[in-house]
Amino acid sequence: MNKIEPRGQRARLWISWLVVSLLLGYGVLQTLITAAKLFTS
Repeated sequence: MNKIEPRGQRARLWISWLVVSLLLGYGVLQTLITAAKLFTS
């Protein structure tokens, strides 16, 4: 039952890292936009 699949595991790892970095990048972008609005107004 408990079969180890290195390829599937690696793909899942890459996908999770991709999602995390995308969310992080999005948050940073939103922060920069907000900061720019605050400093330019």
